[in-house]
Amino acid sequence: MLNQFNLILKTESEDSVILYKSSTDKPENITKEFQMKAIALAALAASALATPALAGPYVESKHEFKGTDNDYSKTVHQGRVGYEWKVGSMKPYIEGGAGVSYPDGGESSTFTALEIGTKLKVTDQFSAYGKFENIFQDDDTRDWKVEMGTKYKF
Repeated sequence: MLNQFNLILKTESEDSVILYKSSTDKPENITKEFQMKAIALAALAASALATPALAGPYVESKHEFKGTDNDYSKTVHQGRVGYEWKVGSMKPYIEGGAGVSYPDGGESSTFTALEIGTKLKVTDQFSAYGKFENIFQDDDTRDWKVEMGTKYKF
């Protein structure tokens, strides 16, 4: 048979906690130590329910220095803003921003970027991710890439 417990906090002249096993049982006074633990536990539970899990806006910067073998080819700087949220074991996100590319010996060019993706926690040790990125150049060309990967933690 399932027991029902009702917890009542009294704040009259004498602080006490009364615990009822059911509506027909007599109350039992509980110690102040238990009272403090119950209040702390209730406050902790309320704050945990009010806080979203790792969701919200963020700002990100990326800085790349590219080359082949010993030859430097270009530097790319980006600034992005994004939003990430949690859906079950997935963390989808969307981000956008702007950047500038400085090729070695050439003129700089600017671009805008848009990226969507998700991270997926499969187990405590194994995770996966996928993303789609568009880079819109000033000369109306569009570079894109799809990236997927996995990670195993030992």
